[in-house]
Amino acid sequence: MSLSSRLLTLALLAPAACGKTPAETPSGQAVMDLRHTRQPGGQAVVRWRGDAVTAEELTRRFQEMSPALRERYVETGARRDYVESLARFDLLVREALAQGLQDDAEVVEATRRALVGRLMRSRLEEAPVAITDAELAEAYAARREDFVRPERVRLSHVFLAAPRGDTAVETAARSKAQALLAQARALPSGDFAAFGQLAREHSQEPRTAPLDGDLRYLPLDALSHEFGPELAQAAQALTDEGALSDVVRTDKGLHVLKLRARQPAQHLSLDDVREELRVRLEGEKRTRAWADYLARVEKQLSLAVDLDALARVPVDVQAPMQKPSGPMPGTVPAP
Repeated sequence: MSLSSRLLTLALLAPAACGKTPAETPSGQAVMDLRHTRQPGGQAVVRWRGDAVTAEELTRRFQEMSPALRERYVETGARRDYVESLARFDLLVREALAQGLQDDAEVVEATRRALVGRLMRSRLEEAPVAITDAELAEAYAARREDFVRPERVRLSHVFLAAPRGDTAVETAARSKAQALLAQARALPSGDFAAFGQLAREHSQEPRTAPLDGDLRYLPLDALSHEFGPELAQAAQALTDEGALSDVVRTDKGLHVLKLRARQPAQHLSLDDVREELRVRLEGEKRTRAWADYLARVEKQLSLAVDLDALARVPVDVQAPMQKPSGPMPGTVPAP
């Protein structure tokens, strides 16, 4: 294979990815033509042995530039500098080939990665992604809670157990709760960490005490169901972030509440989120199409893993790291 033709043999992807079978093209090898003049014809503007940049190519390159960048090349001298820079680049490519650098591990791996990236882009761009109104309506119904939800509040609390009917326990708990409320009121309203410390040290609610008393975001009806309507009413009365409630009595005991944040109610119709859903569904369809394509390639080229041989490959986590012998191979995770 002559350098004058500037054809480069590289280790490439299996040709089945291009719709060819291993019988048609040697597996793992292909011939890549790096010339500017892969297609015959055209008026050469700058030439060197075996190749040239044509006026047609140069015209296309200028058209692909922004108008502001194009202004740099109005003068012939600037255009000459540009085409000479293109030619010098290719002369260095020719020199790299002459030195056999096409077989360098880094070059081969970079080419393989570029091929896989280009293949993925082309397959994803070609995937059929037409989304019907019925599909949009179905997706909206399935994800309705993402678009329609009641107001939610995020509270932190200190809880002291005091079941109704036990006067002595309630009296002691209320005294402690009032003391904790006084400590909380002495803190800056935005100091949630200090309030969380009170919850970790004193709260008797085992699920939230380790979380600084954080109840996370909950709608008021969930608060009422979980802790009692008194807690939901007290939460509704808190309007400013960092605000504290008085001591709140529920069936299970006493609470000191601190409002961390509110999320307003949301009522988005299908029309409100139609384009958002369309983009999401298009992405899902492209992902499924890529998974199907990858499965076909694996089947066509008889992908198989020898688990016994794989199990015998040593992985010594205690061994020191060695100098890399080349770039890490590219991978494509299972869909």
